[in-house]
Amino acid sequence: MDKETVQKEFDRLTSRGIILGCVWILGAGSVISLISSYQANKLFKKSGFALEGKNKIRQCLYIGIAGLLVWVIAIAIIILFKKQ
Repeated sequence: MDKETVQKEFDRLTSRGIILGCVWILGAGSVISLISSYQANKLFKKSGFALEGKNKIRQCLYIGIAGLLVWVIAIAIIILFKKQ
């Protein structure tokens, strides 16, 4: 694969992760965001760190983690109030 094709794939992965992570879709977007960041990071390392957009990988990761934290907090609140 040439660099341009790999860069397009990298951009597609990171954009999908950021958009779906923000949309959230009841937590599924967060999981997709985490998976996309993992795949993009793997692609970034495989390219020899030659691709542009390293910050997008971190954005995908942070958005995915934030979305999952919302679920954890929501479940914790439900459990706490159910016991009372």
